[in-house]
Amino acid sequence: MSKEIKDKNIKLLKSIGGKLRSKRKELKISQGKIADLLDISDTQIYKYELGYSLIPLDNLLKLCELFNVDIYYFLGDIKKEKQENASVINYPINSELEKRVMMLKEIYEFNYEDLNFGVNNCIDSMYAILKKRQKQGRDRETPKKKKNANN
Repeated sequence: MSKEIKDKNIKLLKSIGGKLRSKRKELKISQGKIADLLDISDTQIYKYELGYSLIPLDNLLKLCELFNVDIYYFLGDIKKEKQENASVINYPINSELEKRVMMLKEIYEFNYEDLNFGVNNCIDSMYAILKKRQKQGRDRETPKKKKNANN
C-alpha cells in the first residue's frame, strides 16, 4: 500500500473516530452503552474513537441510526474529488443522488475491503429488487392471452 493511501486511511479513521466521540459526548452516551448496542467491547469503541481500528460498515450504519444521522455525517470531511470526475452519470441527476454517488466514490477511494464488500452487496440487492419490480410491472401491463376453448 502506498504511503499516500495509508495516510488517507489514517485520516479517514481519525475523522470518523473523532465524529463518533463528539456525537457520543454530545448525546451523553457512554462508551459502554454503545459497546453493548453494537455487541462489542468498550475497548473497541475506544479504538474506534482514536482511529486505531476500522469500524465495520454494519456497525457504522447502526451508529448512524443511533445518532439519527446520515452516513455522510461520518464521511463528509473526506476531501472531494475534482468536479470533472464527480459525475459518473451522463444525464441530469438530482442533488440527493449526486450526494450518494459522491459518498460511494469516497468509500471506494479508501479501498477498505469490508466497506467495498458491504456497498457492493447493497447495490446488488437493490438492483435485483429494481429488476424484479420492473419485470412485475411489465407482467401487469401485458395482458395474458386467454386460451381458446376450441384449440
